Amino acid sequence: MKTYELTPNNGRKSFYGKAAVIERDNGDIELRSYETIVARIRNGKFERLWSGYSMTTMNHINAFIDAFGIRGGGKSWWNTLEVVEN
Repeated sequence: MKTYELTPNNGRKSFYGKAAVIERDNGDIELRSYETIVARIRNGKFERLWSGYSMTTMNHINAFIDAFGIRGGGKSWWNTLEVVEN
């Protein structure tokens, strides 16, 4: 398993440790926002794991999907996704 800080995609210098990428040994790539795993990429498919919403976490999600070439982003898109049981 490898964990590293997520790099912002909106001109900010850092998320100051509030967002991390976790690359699991099974190939899953997860996004941790604050202390919650909110999303993952499994077999190339983006999955929503958290039913909540916050503007800050959405910034983390947008940077995450941008970093991994996933299409989407924003509150409207997020609200259309089904929450997958972890």
